[in-house]
Amino acid sequence: MTNHLIPNLLDVSLCLVALFISVRSFDIYSRSRQSRVFILGLSMVLVSLSAAADFTANYINSSPARVIILHTDWFLFIGQAVGFLFILLSLMWSSDNYLRSLVRLNSVAVALLLILLLLSPALPPMGILTQTVFNFTRFIACLLIFFVYFTGYMSKPTRFSLFMSISFFFFTADYLMTLEQNYTPVFNQNLIIALADIVGVLGLVMLVGAVSWE
Repeated sequence: MTNHLIPNLLDVSLCLVALFISVRSFDIYSRSRQSRVFILGLSMVLVSLSAAADFTANYINSSPARVIILHTDWFLFIGQAVGFLFILLSLMWSSDNYLRSLVRLNSVAVALLLILLLLSPALPPMGILTQTVFNFTRFIACLLIFFVYFTGYMSKPTRFSLFMSISFFFFTADYLMTLEQNYTPVFNQNLIIALADIVGVLGLVMLVGAVSWE
């Protein structure tokens, strides 16, 4: 269990920070009815659950008394990719009808992903190629979100757009390092994974700042 200490601590941190952002986003939505904030909240639910699932899988799979193996990587990679894609899509247009439709699609996607999470004991291990595809999807989505918020900040500086652009810059760096770690020597992989997790937490901390002042 010792070799899982740092990943477990990062999973717990990620879970709690994402959960706070989700609750805060839903609170803002209840007062403002901003569909984009609701989509952000749902995406953070997926991030929080993915961290909790990863923590649980690390604990169960490393236990000598385990009777099942949890393959939660499917939920982690697909869930986060879907969450960030919906955030990106919510920034594409401002039409109320479009955003309401997106909220409904996002809600259905979350429900389907929860079914995927429940099926994790029956799923096969995720291959490196599949991980790379979803890592690349997360990387591209976060990179585009960063550009949208950074462009918005340059044209109309606000604290929210500044914090969001910094946050997604960190997420972009996180997923770039995650992409690289499968193709680096084994002795470097743990360092890259740890750095990627820390940068990801920093991104979430900036998101906390963004939604706290919104």
